Amino acid sequence: MLFHPLGKPEWARIDAGFLDPAYLRQIGAEHPGVDLNRAGTSGDMDLGHPIAALAPGVVEEVAQDDVWGHVVLIRHDEAVARMVSRLLGLEIGALWSQYAHLIWPVVVRGQRVLGGQAVGGMGKGGRARYWAHLHFELRTKPLPALYWPGKRRGVIEEAYIDPVPILAACRQEHRYLWDRLIVNLTRPDAPMVRTPREGEV
Repeated sequence: MLFHPLGKPEWARIDAGFLDPAYLRQIGAEHPGVDLNRAGTSGDMDLGHPIAALAPGVVEEVAQDDVWGHVVLIRHDEAVARMVSRLLGLEIGALWSQYAHLIWPVVVRGQRVLGGQAVGGMGKGGRARYWAHLHFELRTKPLPALYWPGKRRGVIEEAYIDPVPILAACRQEHRYLWDRLIVNLTRPDAPMVRTPREGEV
């Protein structure tokens, strides 16, 4: 089962697509993923929005730099790679998902995560250089969390897949629960993701 990183597919808006020609013209690099925001938002309205894991797996890396901000890279279970292979009609041996520009991570390297479990909050990249958004990638080859292919389109075609068809196949609801608790001290109104208590699921 697949879970949308922003909660539900209908909550999301794609602001820059996979190998988006407009991104190449404006930024001067190929775009190996998609940039997601909450539908109906602008600016930093969705700053701190909980970001969830696409599917079960193990956190392979949690990293940070001045451009990416916080990044979480998850290697998904083999069953997830097989499911994605069937959905796309491709032969995928392994699958990683990358969640970038997070304002904070809530997982650590080596941690096992469930699909729909929070990995962090939507951020603005390193040194708050962007409007709040999630940069989301799906990779089929082992690459460092902070890897950026630049203009190397061949690398993207070999090691990445377009997330859009997978996001469209995501389940409508998450397993995690939303609480009105303070997560980001600059946004006391932001919902917090927590682990369900016994008997709640």
